[in-house]
Amino acid sequence: MARPRKKIEEVRINQITVRLTDAEKEYAIQQAKLANLSVTTWVRKAAFSKRSLILPETTPMHRAYYKQLVGMSNNINQITKKLNQGRYTKILTEIEKANTLLEKITKLLINDRQAD
Repeated sequence: MARPRKKIEEVRINQITVRLTDAEKEYAIQQAKLANLSVTTWVRKAAFSKRSLILPETTPMHRAYYKQLVGMSNNINQITKKLNQGRYTKILTEIEKANTLLEKITKLLINDRQAD
């Protein structure tokens, strides 16, 4: 079965040639890869969208790791505050929880590096 025909308004018949430096080409390829688009589609979206298509270097997975690390640093600050106030009860369990979280993140980061 054949693909349905596009409407005449949707058919792309015009072509523009753009000359890029090696650095510009590599940048376009990287950004397209980060956006999970072909280079052509990324360039088209970058040219005709109202917002910039410059994407951050972080992936959703790295953002999740960052969020976990921020939470852990908050926990460490709370533990430090309790220690400075002279409250030693339940500190050991909080330290063990933080240590467990650190070990999990370390394993995830090691697995992430090995997957690359």
